[in-house]
Formats: sequence, structure tokens, C-alpha cells
Amino acid sequence: MNVRRPVRPRAPTAEAADNIKRIDAMWTDCRSRFGQAGPFLFGAFGAADAMYAPVVSRFHTYAVDLSPVARAYVEAVMSLPAWADWSAAARVEPWVLPSDEVDWPTVLQG
Repeated sequence: MNVRRPVRPRAPTAEAADNIKRIDAMWTDCRSRFGQAGPFLFGAFGAADAMYAPVVSRFHTYAVDLSPVARAYVEAVMSLPAWADWSAAARVEPWVLPSDEVDWPTVLQG
């Protein structure tokens, strides 16, 4: 993930589109079955939400089209004070991982 990248839609590959659908379905299922106690996958913020934070970041950065339930989950994660702290710290990191950047060597910065 690259939090310095500007938010811009990117057409996913067929494989990525399948993974997006799968993740959206999992998030929607978790929220409908276990999310009555809060806005996160199992209600209160937990380890699953921490593990999905990089996915939330990528979905946001690439303006991925999500179901309303999954979009609300993304917004809940991104509204956490810890998210703001994490993003601010990441913005001052000086390095870029070329293998993780789709537009290397011209990496967009926002």
C-alpha cells in the first residue's frame, strides 16, 4: 500500500476483480452475521480489522466500487484515530518499494 498515492480509479485485472468481489462478500457476510455491536467486521474493532487495514487502504486509493455494506466498513476503518496516525506516519516514510508500484518508476504522489 502507498498512502501517498492520490485517490484515482484503476481498472482491476480480472483476477483482482474476482478478489474484490470475494472480499466484498466476506465483509458483507461478517457485518450481517456479527456486526450488530459496532461498525467493524465482528462489531468491535479487532484483529480481523487490523489485518484488513492494508486492503481498506488499497480499495480507497484505487476508488474500488464496493457494495454499500463494504463501503461503510471502509469508512469506519478509515475514521479511526489510529488510521489517521498510521497514515500520517506512512506519509513521512522516504522509501518506495518498486515491486509494489504499478507505475514504477513514475510513482504518483498525492
